Amino acid sequence: MTVVGNPRSWSCQWLPILILLLGTGHGPGVEGVTHYKAGDPVILYVNKVGPYHNPQETYHYYQLPVCCPEKIRHKSLSLGEVLDGDRMAESLYEIRFRENVEKRILCHMQLSSAQVEQLRQAIEELYYFEFVVDDLPIRGFVGYMEESGFLPHSHKIGLWTHLDFHLEFHGDRIIFANVSVRDVKPHSLDGLRPDEFLGLTHTYSVRWSE
Repeated sequence: MTVVGNPRSWSCQWLPILILLLGTGHGPGVEGVTHYKAGDPVILYVNKVGPYHNPQETYHYYQLPVCCPEKIRHKSLSLGEVLDGDRMAESLYEIRFRENVEKRILCHMQLSSAQVEQLRQAIEELYYFEFVVDDLPIRGFVGYMEESGFLPHSHKIGLWTHLDFHLEFHGDRIIFANVSVRDVKPHSLDGLRPDEFLGLTHTYSVRWSE
């Protein structure tokens, strides 16, 4: 396993590991279910990243050079969630109950070649991310890799810079959450010179259905 970058070069400083947890998602009638009114804010927590083929190896999402708040606010976790490796923190995504978002800017970034290499390593090792909405886990891959064994050999790495969130509700509760990049083109991380910076704009969409 290759460690993703030097901690001193991460866009967000090292975060205490002893903090956050993941939910299992509640269903109707479960104690602790959140009830919303139209327009109420819905918090999306970022949680962890790690290689898909080794789910026991996880890191905090903000250890990657990604969009993150200036001040990181963590979610209080139960002991079980901590032991599960969860490390939830509030994200920059602005979501409101039953309000669709066509395309909204999450943040603009200027990545150094070292930060781009961190992302390339993560994508090559099939890193997935996990977010949490109302205790429902949402998972997706950090980026896209295409490799051809035929001549001429090709090895392409791309980063997903747009995420489509699909949320389903029943009455005043959220009952399903998913993320998709089906109609999105990845941003190429290939061909960057050592002294070059890569400008990125991260965006997202939100679609609600009953």
